[in-house]
Amino acid sequence: MRLCITTLLLFFLFACSSDGRKVNYKVIPPSRLKTIIEESHSAVSLQKQKKHRKNPGKVVVVTYYRQPDSIRLHNIEILRASGIQPDFSEPLNKALLLSKGSDTLFRSAITLSRDRVLKIGFDNDIFDYTDQFYTNGIRFDYVAPAFSDNPVKHILLPYWGKAKNYYGLSVVQNLYTPSTTKVGGILYGDRPYSAYLYFGSFKITNDELHHFRQTSELDLGVIGPPSLGGTVQDLFHKYIPYNNEPLGWDYQICTDAVINYNFALEKGVINTRHVQLILTGSGAIGTLYTNFGGGVNLRLGWFNDYFSDLGIRKRRVLKAKGDRVTQCFFTIRSAARLVAYDATLEGGMINHNSSYTIPASAISNFVSQSSIGFTVTYGAVGIELEQNVLSPEFSHRWWHAWGHVGLLFAL
Repeated sequence: MRLCITTLLLFFLFACSSDGRKVNYKVIPPSRLKTIIEESHSAVSLQKQKKHRKNPGKVVVVTYYRQPDSIRLHNIEILRASGIQPDFSEPLNKALLLSKGSDTLFRSAITLSRDRVLKIGFDNDIFDYTDQFYTNGIRFDYVAPAFSDNPVKHILLPYWGKAKNYYGLSVVQNLYTPSTTKVGGILYGDRPYSAYLYFGSFKITNDELHHFRQTSELDLGVIGPPSLGGTVQDLFHKYIPYNNEPLGWDYQICTDAVINYNFALEKGVINTRHVQLILTGSGAIGTLYTNFGGGVNLRLGWFNDYFSDLGIRKRRVLKAKGDRVTQCFFTIRSAARLVAYDATLEGGMINHNSSYTIPASAISNFVSQSSIGFTVTYGAVGIELEQNVLSPEFSHRWWHAWGHVGLLFAL
């Protein structure tokens, strides 16, 4: 008897709660469910009622809001599954990780290049039978994805479009002497002896679609005797026939810190298979150089797009992409810059105890530089030759020329 009464009571309560109407529970497709979630970010549950004249119904959907961390992990999984390796130091990529559209990630993510490139550059005016002013320079650049973990990356220039990032480290030593090294003591009115050595951390961003390259670099080092400029030139002159022992390094620019931030912007305005014209802009701010300038770079010959890589890649990678395995082209560069400060002439910014420097009033505030070069690469190896000419840097009014040899390796 109690069982019957209980059953009747439950039936009555159920009938009252439904107002005599049939309740329809519908299954929401995943795509529709995603749209509902996107329309209500802060909702913990969502209730939506749909009424129909003949068959009114009630749909109840209970779901949970996807937290930012969950969205981030979900998007990372999508990128990994697609073989895309984004550079998470870019603000753009950080924003994309919280977006709820994977198609946006595929279109706009800034990726990290897996290329490993070694460049060795050697400058010397011996190629022009002189030994003065900018007389010797050595630069090593090594690009590898492991350098993307360098904390310096946080102050390098970000980018806001689909592109590819390259990170690298550099070591640079440059030497400067007066118009002759055969006379000891101070040559007043001439260039002072100076040399610097620094380590740089740089980032190169290539936007192949828009033919744009962006480079930024932070340099830390020293100018003065600790840079070993005098030692290097002594050794060089010792083993090169007919060279005298350089005199005057005792009066070089005194020891000071090198802290410099450099940037460069390059935009291709003509981009064909055999001709490429690139506009350039650059700047440097710091204790070594402060200047701003711009110019043009013309490439003629058989080459891959300047903005597709760093000029050298492994043979199999080039073949897979459909690029040229062999490149052979000429380069013609011309640029000018406004000079605000040059420590190799004026002395260090902190230490003012140098025996001899050139006053700021005697420094040329406008300097131009031009060059013509030839580059050949085959797969993972290449060589570049270049002749440079520089207008007078101070009141001595002497132009200067030097040669450049560069070796390129894709590792």
